Amino acid sequence: MSRTIMFVFAHPDDETFTSGGTILELAQQTDTKTVLYSATPGDAGKCGEPPLCTPENLASTRRKELQTAAKLLRIDQLVIDDFKDGKLNELPSGVLKNEVLKQIHIVKPEVVVTFPPHGLSGHSDHKAIQQATLEAVQDSSSGVKELYYTTFPQSLAKETGNPAFSDPDETISLVKSFSQDHMNEVKEALLAHKTQHLSVERVFPTIIEDTAFMKFNNKEYFIRAWQHPQYNSDPLLT
Repeated sequence: MSRTIMFVFAHPDDETFTSGGTILELAQQTDTKTVLYSATPGDAGKCGEPPLCTPENLASTRRKELQTAAKLLRIDQLVIDDFKDGKLNELPSGVLKNEVLKQIHIVKPEVVVTFPPHGLSGHSDHKAIQQATLEAVQDSSSGVKELYYTTFPQSLAKETGNPAFSDPDETISLVKSFSQDHMNEVKEALLAHKTQHLSVERVFPTIIEDTAFMKFNNKEYFIRAWQHPQYNSDPLLT
């Protein structure tokens, strides 16, 4: 049975930071279509050090970076919206939810993946896209069967110092492990976000070292946050 899995985030690079290994793994499955929706082009981010573009050109530069990363992760469909970076929580009520729902109607995913309520970093955009996505998938017209949050267990966050927010270990529904070769491909996707290299290097210091790249023990973690009341089969994000 074919399936479509949609990843919904706020900025370019959110996808690779949180679930790049999972996206790549799913894309390698012939019966699975992967879709990425980014609510903003990341126009309020950094331009790099030294700057790789002007602030005025940052949005277009980050669009291109995300397009490159999406190809490396073999994402089937990419949508980059025009909402202002850093302003998602200031949108009128329902605007972001309705846009996510519109994309869901177009894509028709069985599974949607987004941030947890705390947004991992606490970023207001991350929390806004989570709330909008939850409301969208719960809409009676969405057709979505399951919603997952990409997260980190508290034990790992305590060990590594990242991210700023995490969830209790016992709430984790799914842990996906990846080979080093697999993670090397994710490394290239992270490096594609060139303007954001300071953030990438801060979170993943081994990315600039000669030692093997390590992305949180080469594991990614998910919470099965919601499922349609009429859907009671095995989890679809496997």
